[in-house]
Amino acid sequence: MRTWTVDSLGARIAVYEYGDPLAASTVLLVHGYPDDHRIFEPMIRVLGQRVRIVAYDTRGGGDTTVDDPDSVGNYALARLTEDTFAVVDSIPHRSGPLHVFAHDWGSVQMWETMATPRAASTFASFVSVSGPSLDHLREVSRARAVSLPQWASMATQLVRSWYIWSFHIPVLRRFVPSMMVSLGSEDAPEPKRRNQQRGIALYRANILRRLLSGPDPKCEVPTTVVVPLHDRFLSADLADGLERWIPHLQVIEVDAEHWWPYTHPEEAAGLLLSQDGERPAEIPTDVSVLLIR
Repeated sequence: MRTWTVDSLGARIAVYEYGDPLAASTVLLVHGYPDDHRIFEPMIRVLGQRVRIVAYDTRGGGDTTVDDPDSVGNYALARLTEDTFAVVDSIPHRSGPLHVFAHDWGSVQMWETMATPRAASTFASFVSVSGPSLDHLREVSRARAVSLPQWASMATQLVRSWYIWSFHIPVLRRFVPSMMVSLGSEDAPEPKRRNQQRGIALYRANILRRLLSGPDPKCEVPTTVVVPLHDRFLSADLADGLERWIPHLQVIEVDAEHWWPYTHPEEAAGLLLSQDGERPAEIPTDVSVLLIR
């Protein structure tokens, strides 16, 4: 592992490199809440030396530091996008295609990155796992709000998102992270306590604001959306309608829970390698739990 730090708009981003630095392709791993880059360690071991691997701790996680961590504005999606491009630009002697694999909040923030003019010329592919676009979520919510048959779907997702709303209540947000751990599923990795508290700012800075207004969703990068069918935080039908604004899209349903990249690293690594046209025999990329629609 090689490490370095990148300065980005009031933050110092901790970056980690694995694999072969001379490989033809590079993969960028972006973690979610309440994790840090270590969530991908099982995947990284499977990927080995086949590709160059770059991961980083996002704001609110791991060894990345923020000058004013109490300022919610420091965790806005625009700042997170600047962080991503700062990390990309810091990769020494980068060449060849760059593929992105993002999970949970890492995926939420990468949808913002994918909507920028620079995205199509920077990224060769995007794999999104358990992290919807907030702009897509806003449009879906508005459509379902005026359709009585879809109210049940809306209500189900609101219940699944109980923790998000509690993050906005000062009295509750101190206790919710530990509650999530006690109620969490068995597939979850051991959370880092400081990540749990710091990462709350990601939700407070973006969720309500973006669900009220924002730009139309946009993504011109070839995209694979992975939907774990047993995700207790997100409804599978949140992927409905993505084809209206993503020209190159496939949706894959997996028989797994929320932390699929952590619990099924061979499948996750195989899917990521397939984005680069590589299908090594020892890594299953067409396993029975994958249902493509």
